[in-house]
Amino acid sequence: MKKAGVLTLCGVVAAMLVGFVGTVDARPDYKKVQDEKYKDSSIAEALAEAKCNACHYGKKKSDRNDYGKALIKAGLTEENYKEKKADKEAFAKEIAEALEKVLEEKNEAGETFGDRIKAGKLPGTNPEE
Repeated sequence: MKKAGVLTLCGVVAAMLVGFVGTVDARPDYKKVQDEKYKDSSIAEALAEAKCNACHYGKKKSDRNDYGKALIKAGLTEENYKEKKADKEAFAKEIAEALEKVLEEKNEAGETFGDRIKAGKLPGTNPEE
């Protein structure tokens, strides 16, 4: 009887631990296309270091900087990702088009994302900056 209680307790603890493990919904396609696009530019090193923080800040995936928000407006939405991720080639083209489309958009300071990239700066600025 004592063994059954210990086994039940272990099972409950294991189930709780599994339940607390968060899932990561990474979008490596975005980073891969962006890294390829800027591989020979002055921003390549900053993008490699920033990883997902080129478009995000904070700990939640919903925390996007101004550049990340512009990319969503350009069509890189969660729904679009789920719908098109299976066709890697076509989706990579769509990502590249969105990256190009936002270059002329300006952040709150009046700088275009394209000008920031040309200057070797990460395109996005976090709300705290």
